[in-house]
Amino acid sequence: MMIKICCLTGSIKIDNMDLSYLHTPAVETFNYTTVVRVASENARLRPNQEIFVLRELDGSRFSLTNASLYQQAAHLGRYLVSQGIKKGDIVAIMGPNTLEMVVGMLGILTAGAVVLNCTINMKTALDVRNLFQLTDAKCILVDPGNNNSLLDPVKAMLDNCNVQKDDRKEDGLIKVIFLRKTDVEGFTMTDTLHTILSQDMKKVDLPITYPDDPAIISTTSGSTGFPKTVLHSNFNVSSYPFSWTPTSVDYEIIMYNDRPFSWGGGSPILNILRSMTRVFMDVAITMGGNNADFLWQVVKEERCTDALFFTYIMQDLLGLPPAVTEDGFRLQHVATGGQIIDNFYTQITNRFCHSLIVVYGTTECIPVAWNGPVTQGENLPAGDVGRPYYGVEIRVVDAQETTVPLETVGKVQVRSPYLMKCYFGNEKLTKDVFTDDRWFRTGDVGKISKMGNLIIHGRESDAISRGTRKVYPAMLEQLVKQMESVKDVCIVPVPDKRLYEEICVCFTFSGKVTRDDVQQFCQQTLFKESTIDSLGEMPTYFLLFEEFPKLANGKTNKRAVAMEATLRLGLTEVREQVMA
Repeated sequence: MMIKICCLTGSIKIDNMDLSYLHTPAVETFNYTTVVRVASENARLRPNQEIFVLRELDGSRFSLTNASLYQQAAHLGRYLVSQGIKKGDIVAIMGPNTLEMVVGMLGILTAGAVVLNCTINMKTALDVRNLFQLTDAKCILVDPGNNNSLLDPVKAMLDNCNVQKDDRKEDGLIKVIFLRKTDVEGFTMTDTLHTILSQDMKKVDLPITYPDDPAIISTTSGSTGFPKTVLHSNFNVSSYPFSWTPTSVDYEIIMYNDRPFSWGGGSPILNILRSMTRVFMDVAITMGGNNADFLWQVVKEERCTDALFFTYIMQDLLGLPPAVTEDGFRLQHVATGGQIIDNFYTQITNRFCHSLIVVYGTTECIPVAWNGPVTQGENLPAGDVGRPYYGVEIRVVDAQETTVPLETVGKVQVRSPYLMKCYFGNEKLTKDVFTDDRWFRTGDVGKISKMGNLIIHGRESDAISRGTRKVYPAMLEQLVKQMESVKDVCIVPVPDKRLYEEICVCFTFSGKVTRDDVQQFCQQTLFKESTIDSLGEMPTYFLLFEEFPKLANGKTNKRAVAMEATLRLGLTEVREQVMA
């Protein structure tokens, strides 16, 4: 048997058969360092660089320099140590995107503690208690937001957790620190970030942290039914910090990114590690779709060079009148990801930026692959996420976990120095997602093309079991999104007595469109594709939604959509029969 491996292109050939394996070597040596050490160096070498810039809807502007960030974070870290926080303790943090949250995250790390990122709203507030119990969190840093916008879910969370409500210390109670002055009924706390920074902490020593020490716990979206707690070490995130832009650019990057801080792609830690200026706003400002013109004005005023945009922000920008870009200002790159990306999004090029970059990653793996820069006129096949990020290996396997030939759809697995240490508190789940030789089972389905690019088809768990066939909804969703008046699409399974599951297209609209219009479009487009698989993927049901329910991270809650679709179609009894 002849085995040939070509590292640069990542191909493996066995008996002249190309197998689905990709690898991109690291072009630089890994950094054996910590987040705190990098932040300290930034403050020493570039003290006056504005590392974070917050813009408000009223036009106001606030910022942190490297020096002010590290000074405040180190002071907060000493305060945490003075309050009994020990190296390795877990400290939770929750709130919107604010400068106080940045100081809070870095402050936890300077204390030698582990950051527990919490996403909170009224739906998840009651679930946070289980998260605190699982991780044995010792302290909570809370930012209720500007004008106390998150005060209700914060209070609901605190009322249902074992927290300290006044200055009296009791064993087993979690200390609460508000990052801004807040009036919460039932709490008489005196310490806020402002008052903490005025206290003398010079005699308190900070612990030394090491690259292999745990650093950050993030939770997954919960799209599979429950969020998983992902633990990363300092080395995982610091060794070769991810960049949303090509690493070879010859200009100083100013990045617009308003993704939530609690997400891997939104974590301010990445900006600290790259010493990359980040401009951001509260996610709520752009979520509703009414402030795209203001967003673009901020991007121009801050002279941003690059941006990470949600796909819905790109849609909002494309809906702006041509006059907004007549001044000739363009971003160098716009990066996006988090769902199947196709040619529709290349419309952003030339009008708002010079090129598009498609990024593929997970909470567990951080970066996996990227495709680009894609320029105007280039074809972007749906789901094409390009080549592996530096140092990452990718393979596609069958049900027996044997690597499949190129162009064969299978399960996507990743091996990477950036992989999580474990799912915190869940040894069994950690063991289940790794093979014996440390390949991570992503749960995604895709293929590697003959061009050497990874093409994502969707989530393995999202597959619709229609008879004996598996239908992956993500590619169909991109098809329906091509309709001009369709705003968003969520394709879900609904129960069927004969086939077990049927395909239901749920959609929201931005113009005049009916269920019949969408059905006719699918029939014409799928038949035009003229493949046997396309005929097998023709949806049976079509439902119009005003809006989709969302998970805490802003993604569509597919489980909730499927349940509502089942109810509206009168298939609840069928579901019970199928599940029996």
